[in-house]
Amino acid sequence: MRATLNDWDALCAISTASVHAYLKSQNWTRSKDFGDRGVVYALNDNFEVFAPGSHQLADYAESVSRVISVLAKAEDRDELAVYRDLASADRDLIRFRAPDADDDGSIDLDVGVDLVQQCRDALLAAACSASSPKRFFRSGSNSRATDYLKSVRLGQTEQGSFVVTMLSPVPPYLESSGQQLLSPVFAEEPFGRQVTRTLSEATKAVKAAIAEVGRGGNIEAFERVVDKGVSANLCTAIAKFVTDGKGLDFSLSWARTRPAPETRARAEFVLSDATVLAEAAKVLREKEPRQNERLNGFVTRLAREPDALEGRVSVSAFVDGKPAAVSVVLDKALYAVALSAHRDGDELILEGDLERQGQRWILNRPRNLESRQFEFEDSEPKPQVGTTEGSGS
Repeated sequence: MRATLNDWDALCAISTASVHAYLKSQNWTRSKDFGDRGVVYALNDNFEVFAPGSHQLADYAESVSRVISVLAKAEDRDELAVYRDLASADRDLIRFRAPDADDDGSIDLDVGVDLVQQCRDALLAAACSASSPKRFFRSGSNSRATDYLKSVRLGQTEQGSFVVTMLSPVPPYLESSGQQLLSPVFAEEPFGRQVTRTLSEATKAVKAAIAEVGRGGNIEAFERVVDKGVSANLCTAIAKFVTDGKGLDFSLSWARTRPAPETRARAEFVLSDATVLAEAAKVLREKEPRQNERLNGFVTRLAREPDALEGRVSVSAFVDGKPAAVSVVLDKALYAVALSAHRDGDELILEGDLERQGQRWILNRPRNLESRQFEFEDSEPKPQVGTTEGSGS
């Protein structure tokens, strides 16, 4: 039994651009042109269909219904399947499928909510990387990426499995002089297509990095593909989806209204991949410099040669809620402030770009440094401020 579609509102929601782009992508050829009313397309002399040219036609929904009916016969599919393809013909269709679902496609409510969140996080990570690739993105750090997400629609799931679908709108490619663009240049693409291309490349790069780690590689396998859109955020999102869904089947179908770099993007992840991804996310997050970090702590060590213009200072502070030693190089004037704080047991306050190097924390571009007297409770011991090595005043 084949399903048919009689929802007039749903039919009117399909754009004329989607209808014409779909027919051309399926090798239908224009045979007759009726101006703004529409175009007749033919397929191998076996089928013919009228594609409306304007939403203003009184019988627009009926015309789209006839297109779907003819396509269903030509492709030997039910009309609902054809409708879904037409409805997404002007958008990039992103699918995250969770293998861990019942036969009817249902899944635990809390797990389902979390899976949708991970899909959003993965797309947001790709949007941030499309703007400027980095190892890790802090929440709210990229307004262009968050604005883009507002244009993305959550599509319907599919029977027989739990699938999160996201529809990313793509403006049509306007051909020039009848020439079709065969190899789209990334930098010249609209931002929405840049995001989906980044997501496609990044998922493939993540799979390759996991395979390299399996052959004895290390974090460098992930570091090398940061410029392809791989980030701690993307690794975390995929790892959580894989864990909750007992795997992940990712696919991306491109909008038919714009040339694409490939026919379809696909990647599969198994449960064992989640452990590698979670560890890679942790290391990438730690290695990404944290800009404009503000630290409060006590000087535990100083070192500067008498005639040197700079000196190195170690500050005992809290990073991510844990005590850590942070090393910072200061010029002569700022070093004098740190030296005074060290002698008096005062608290040191400074800002800079915090970076993890191996087991050490480094604060680069130090600024806004000051010291202040710290008031201790009677029961609270005053910290040991450490030693000074070769420090000059």
